Amino acid sequence: MRKFMGSNSDLGLFLVLVAIGLWIILWPIHGFDPGASAALAGALFGGAALLLGNWINRYNEVDAGATEREERKTKLTTLLAAELVNVAASLIDAKRFVDAALVTFEAGGSVEPRQDMSWLMPPRPFNDSLDLEILILEQPAIDALVTLRSNLWKTGRAMAAITEGRDSFGWLRATALSGGLAHDMSVLTKVFEHIAPTREFALEDKSPELAISILKRLAKIASTSTKLK
Repeated sequence: MRKFMGSNSDLGLFLVLVAIGLWIILWPIHGFDPGASAALAGALFGGAALLLGNWINRYNEVDAGATEREERKTKLTTLLAAELVNVAASLIDAKRFVDAALVTFEAGGSVEPRQDMSWLMPPRPFNDSLDLEILILEQPAIDALVTLRSNLWKTGRAMAAITEGRDSFGWLRATALSGGLAHDMSVLTKVFEHIAPTREFALEDKSPELAISILKRLAKIASTSTKLK
């Protein structure tokens, strides 16, 4: 932005110097030596040419920077979209597993209190190397990504406690985990809206569908199911 403002000031000074130079040539100052007038006009035109050159160079720098930034943003969103699909698939699998346990509990059955949930832990939506890179995104997208990452960390911690035997996989824990996964899906939906609103993927043998539509539907179903319990 500062470079852009600087280039505009150079352009403005260029126009002023050209106008003064033309004025000196077309309307010479009375009593002023013609040679001196021509020399002064030449100096003004020379200074104007330098300013115009600076303006062109800075404009090109700003334009090249904007193009590079847009290319980086496109590559980043493509990478994030692929990772977000993996997160969505992980959340869906975890939700099915937990809800199946809830169905067993509701039917009067029993579930092993210690479950290996390491294979269901949701992956991080971006690795440490992209922590600074995501700053090229718009603020709402950054906020949504950070919120998702925080929520997934909490969900993963709850699963780790069950896997390690520090927490029992009973009805209360399964209900809380089911609700947490549904909330994670809702947050992930917002991230898709900012990062990849047109991204599709397929559930099992079904036709590809917008990730947003799938997550909204499953999160809504999960929310309704939790309330009925």
